[in-house]
Amino acid sequence: MKTKMLSLRVFGLLAMLTLFLVSCSDDGDDGTSFLEKHGGTTWKFSVDGGTIYAQINSSESNPFEIWVSLFDACYIYDSISDTGNIEVLENKENKVVIRIDEEPSEYSLLTLSVTGDALTIQSEYYEDGVLEEDDFFILQKTSDNVDDLELCEIN
Repeated sequence: MKTKMLSLRVFGLLAMLTLFLVSCSDDGDDGTSFLEKHGGTTWKFSVDGGTIYAQINSSESNPFEIWVSLFDACYIYDSISDTGNIEVLENKENKVVIRIDEEPSEYSLLTLSVTGDALTIQSEYYEDGVLEEDDFFILQKTSDNVDDLELCEIN
């Protein structure tokens, strides 16, 4: 569990190292859900020797997966469905909100939205119903194949 949370925390930490400005988009709904529309797409964030890939899946039980590499070494893989109990709270055309229950009194809310070739992720971490951490980061759409990434051996 700590390795999975570390992956999410590293994800947020790397994002905070850069500054991006994002324009808001219209969340109009044409009947296609975010997961259906963006399922199978891959997104990338790189900064100072660290790289993160995220792949959106069309499945509500496993909405996305991440691969994290520090200092251009091997990648740590994490399926969001392995982190805790997953519940998709909202699944509109350009926005999805996911709740992850990690412990009885701890949960995260992840809001993903797409504008053009940018995936914006807002991560809110709550303990006992109180917001403890709020991170915001942006990944760029990529055609890189995550199946070709060298995975780290974790003991």
